[in-house]
Amino acid sequence: MNSNNLVLSVLNDLRNNYQGIGAFNFSTAEVLRGIVEEVIEEKYPVIVATSEHEANFLTLQVAAAMVDSWRKEFNWPIFLNLDHGHSLEIIKKAVLSGYDMVHFDGSTLSFGENIQKTKEVVDWVRGFEEREKKKIVVEGELGYLRGSSNIHREKMEISEEDLTKPEEAKEFIDRTGIDSLAIAIGNIHGIFIHSQQRLHLDRLREIKKIIGNQAFLVLHGGSGTPTEDLAGAVKDGITKFNFNTELRLAWSKITRQNFRDNPQEIVPYRLLLPVVEAIKKVVQEKVKILKGEYL
Repeated sequence: MNSNNLVLSVLNDLRNNYQGIGAFNFSTAEVLRGIVEEVIEEKYPVIVATSEHEANFLTLQVAAAMVDSWRKEFNWPIFLNLDHGHSLEIIKKAVLSGYDMVHFDGSTLSFGENIQKTKEVVDWVRGFEEREKKKIVVEGELGYLRGSSNIHREKMEISEEDLTKPEEAKEFIDRTGIDSLAIAIGNIHGIFIHSQQRLHLDRLREIKKIIGNQAFLVLHGGSGTPTEDLAGAVKDGITKFNFNTELRLAWSKITRQNFRDNPQEIVPYRLLLPVVEAIKKVVQEKVKILKGEYL
């Protein structure tokens, strides 16, 4: 299945049907297998993603080859995304390695510098598209997302200044030409066990009202967000939902348990097969929400 001609079609269809697509991070073969096997069973499209660090571990080209193999094996819409790219250099490397989607994260920059750097990324990608006749979805980010893809024990407070402003979202899209915009509406990277991770769905509706279908809206930090908030975000206009920490948690919990319970086992796949099933359970739960089955 040729992902080049599918990615915008799939995203548009999901948005028009008030559904979302999961972007699940991976850095090992068994995590990728769990993600892919579950979406095949669910008969649902998927985005798989690597952060810069995850891509450095696998290498960009190996990650792209792994995903392409699964895509060809099942003839299924599986799209590969670079998550939180922080430079034009890494964006170029990802695109040239075969990634279908790239996320440039300039959220720590000033508003003006974020626009400038994101526009540089968009301009380079559009030039690549023109030469190669291949569509690459470019995602920008506006607003401040706290945390990291880990388990946090400290409390987290979200301030009004962290949230994406609707008028700035519109200006950002107009001036950069991005395909997708990651916004901050109370979402947090990682899981904060002593903080309530609730979304400001009223802010999402304000942003959606002012930008319409000009760009796809993206929610980072989906892990740990209450089911009802994720379901509301699907209904109110988020198309792409990023999940990482819950996958990492499932991987580490089962892996530790397997090594502890089987101290004499030395065959890697025997220890790792239960991880595949644990990943599938996480993905299944999220896909049901994204399909709109909890509304």
